[in-house]
Amino acid sequence: MTNGLIIYLESFQQGLYGRVDLQGSYIQMNIKKTISPLPIETFDISYPDDKGSPIYSLPAETYWSKEFYEFELNAVWRSDWICVGRATDIPNAGDYYTVTIGNDPLIVIRDRSGSVNVLSNVCQHKGMLILEGRGNTRRLQCPLHAWVYSTKGDLVSAPGLTDVEEDFDIKEVCLPKIRADQWEGFVFITFDETIPSLQDRLGNLGEQLKNYDLAGMRPPEPLEMETFDWNWKIFNDECYHCGYLHASSWGEMYPLPPSAVDEDAIYNDDSQGIVSYHLLSTHPDAAPTHTGSILQPGLPGLTEEERSRLSYITVAPNMFIVAMPDKVKYFIWLPAGPTQTFYGVSWLYPESTLEREDFRKNFDQEHTDLWPVMEEDLFAWRRTQAGMESSFATRGRLTSKEQVIHRLQKWLIDKYRAEDAAVKAQDIPARKKVS
Repeated sequence: MTNGLIIYLESFQQGLYGRVDLQGSYIQMNIKKTISPLPIETFDISYPDDKGSPIYSLPAETYWSKEFYEFELNAVWRSDWICVGRATDIPNAGDYYTVTIGNDPLIVIRDRSGSVNVLSNVCQHKGMLILEGRGNTRRLQCPLHAWVYSTKGDLVSAPGLTDVEEDFDIKEVCLPKIRADQWEGFVFITFDETIPSLQDRLGNLGEQLKNYDLAGMRPPEPLEMETFDWNWKIFNDECYHCGYLHASSWGEMYPLPPSAVDEDAIYNDDSQGIVSYHLLSTHPDAAPTHTGSILQPGLPGLTEEERSRLSYITVAPNMFIVAMPDKVKYFIWLPAGPTQTFYGVSWLYPESTLEREDFRKNFDQEHTDLWPVMEEDLFAWRRTQAGMESSFATRGRLTSKEQVIHRLQKWLIDKYRAEDAAVKAQDIPARKKVS
């Protein structure tokens, strides 16, 4: 047994979360493992069953409690595949952008071989963050003491050590490299080396979406993430609100009769955290624009059925895809705190569309048409978070028109139960009171 693995086991017994990379070297994450700060049976009434029992929303505390947020980071964000952007946003060697998941800042960078690496953004000397934003670099140099790492995360030089100390082994230090993979051009990571591959999780969805050619499209500009003051679960989508919140904005451009929402969409795969619904159009190539139809050329290769619907697909916990007749819109969010989230939205088009002289004109027009809808969503998300923090917040009964939320809650609660059971099995540590 390697020393790294011994340290891993000892750390786990003490309540620390670590991992062993694929080469067996130890990478420690200083994370305290706890059972759920809310009794796990609290979630029973929010979990769909085979008896058709009433289903209620999650406890309000799950939207603002610091203790529950820390538990959820382990149960959800450190236990599955997470989307962190598009590989097309870093097309050249040395291109990078930075993201943060919880308290873990990361660098997504393309190395000279063309591979996309995801590395910790924390210098292994004194813990300073190395990069911020996006850009291009030949090497990763810490601003504090000029420790230099390659784009693969290997330590290249450490002034005062690599040039002075003979007993310093440069190969023993590197930036922690996070397990990463790509699906249809999207970059995913996981902090868990033991879970099945990304292909196992999303391969079938990729096959179902093959006519859209996601991997062959790109956005007109890189994704930009912004910070918003509400819990990440607020972004979970459903269309129960569409005919109410968006009645005059969306509804005037894309009519939504009761039969328009199909929550039994083919993409649904509860076991993989894939939750979907269709909006059925009144005619092919319909879209929420001032004309009622798409403004860009239709995607080649779509079936008549695909041209006659908008497909809304959530890949839990943090990616939302809208497959449309002329493009694919996508949203990504990452946790920044109990009541803060990083959030970004972008659009994917074929190169032939991006090269058109009228592309920007049509793109700007659609953005103008849809902006009132976005403002309504921002309004709703902000006020929902405020309500969740009230002493009068309760657990409302979900309707039959919220199958999306039923499925998302089931996936989430399965994660909560698994984490709670795993930590209890190690007998560490006692539950903290939610505050």
